[in-house]
Amino acid sequence: MKKDKTAPGSFKKIYRVDLQVFLMTAIIVVISCGITFVVSYCLTYNGMIRALRSRANSIYEYADGRLDVETFRGLNSRADGTSYLYQEAKKTLENVRTATGVRYLYTAKEKEDGTFIYLVDGLPVKSKDFRYIGDAIEPECIPDMKMAMENQVVLPKKIKHTSWGNVFIAYFPMHDEERVVGVLGIEFDASDQYRTFRSMQLAAPVIICIFCIITAVIAVMLFRRISNPAYQDMANTDLLTGLKNRNAFEVDIHNLETVKVKSGFAFVSVDLDGLKRINDTFGHAAGDKYIQAGCKILKSYLPKQATLYRTGGDEFTIILKEVPREHILEMIEKSCRRRRVDGLSADTEIQMSAGYAFYDEETDASLEDTYKRADAQMYEQKKEKYKDKIFIGGVL
Repeated sequence: MKKDKTAPGSFKKIYRVDLQVFLMTAIIVVISCGITFVVSYCLTYNGMIRALRSRANSIYEYADGRLDVETFRGLNSRADGTSYLYQEAKKTLENVRTATGVRYLYTAKEKEDGTFIYLVDGLPVKSKDFRYIGDAIEPECIPDMKMAMENQVVLPKKIKHTSWGNVFIAYFPMHDEERVVGVLGIEFDASDQYRTFRSMQLAAPVIICIFCIITAVIAVMLFRRISNPAYQDMANTDLLTGLKNRNAFEVDIHNLETVKVKSGFAFVSVDLDGLKRINDTFGHAAGDKYIQAGCKILKSYLPKQATLYRTGGDEFTIILKEVPREHILEMIEKSCRRRRVDGLSADTEIQMSAGYAFYDEETDASLEDTYKRADAQMYEQKKEKYKDKIFIGGVL
């Protein structure tokens, strides 16, 4: 017998079908929910960004036609705050900010020394965030402002984390004919959006995991209910005996072929002798009783590690795992003893022929080959039997 060469500590294959159902369901649910979440998240987020960009463009178009470009040349320091030019520009920006609900609305420019300063702030003067003419622009805003001064429109792509909070920022170049003279800054408060999308990011994995577990558990429960003999599919059940039928036998053999170590498997093939004679003499109702009696006898001696199938009209097959040879011989000997059948004539006795085989890796390419050897041995023993003689044999 060959040893299992699976390395110590390596993962073993999962052969229990209910666990396979659980894992496959979990994987499918995680992938499906994950894709759904990512797509929904991206669509929602991008939709919000498009709406903000549209608002920013509308604000710019409105303000651009009402701001005097002279403010970008004539305003340089806090002392210019009393000028008519400043007061008119401030009134315009305050009205626009109030009407649109943006958080900050202001103009700025780049000085000759390369520094950026505020010009007109749309906030009330008493606001703690108000900026005077000449106040320095915050460092995190300068890269985008430089792009605007190079005649590029900078629209929000994502939430920007700044020292004054989470905002969406848009910068528009302000022109004096073809020359860029300054920047119009529009900042939308993104605190609520940030909390919402952050909550979605944190909650989604938890929700997906919970939904995954619930769905997988339900799938396993349904699988076990369907697999239970009481609810089993009619295609896999022999109605006369309640045993698994030939179709179920073929499915189970196919599943067992995936088992890496097959050395402990054995098959017993059993045939009811004289069923045709019973049917011809007493009718098919008596034949059914004969089959049921054979099933009852086989079940009474069946080990716990065995599964009994009705694989033909008068044929039964047993699959055993890790059952000693002597126990199998004892089961066959007891099952194949002559005995009367209740409900039939007094001189009618049930008789069986049986053969068995253990999986042999030297001769068997598959478990199907093992079953064929057991079946062939059973027919060989049946041929050697006389009418009133029971012969019990096995494959060594």
